[in-house]
Amino acid sequence: MNTLGSRIAHYRKQKGLSQQALANECGWESQSRIGNYERDSREPSFDDLRRIAKVLEVTLNDLLNPVLQIAESEAGAYSREQQLSPRSRQVLDRLMLAASEGRLVEDDLVLLEQIARRLEKPES
Repeated sequence: MNTLGSRIAHYRKQKGLSQQALANECGWESQSRIGNYERDSREPSFDDLRRIAKVLEVTLNDLLNPVLQIAESEAGAYSREQQLSPRSRQVLDRLMLAASEGRLVEDDLVLLEQIARRLEKPES
């Protein structure tokens, strides 16, 4: 689950929802919006992310957190005991707080996704 889209799809399937059902629960008529998000061909707005997280009963951190690489387990969640440096934990905690308070704007999300993609690339 290396991309935002793959995480959305994972949690949607885990909840047993079709793309259409998730779209309906979010208040959208067409499933193409969800399909675009899951294919990473469109970036969701922060408001859309909040709606999706609420319907899927996950946190924004669950959707936005590629750094921890959510374990593909039955629970579909990462372990809080995973080893992070103190600095990484501090940065992650600040991001989680900002996200939970709705202080991340679209530009922040774009930057975070760019950083996440850079981190996903294997080191040469």
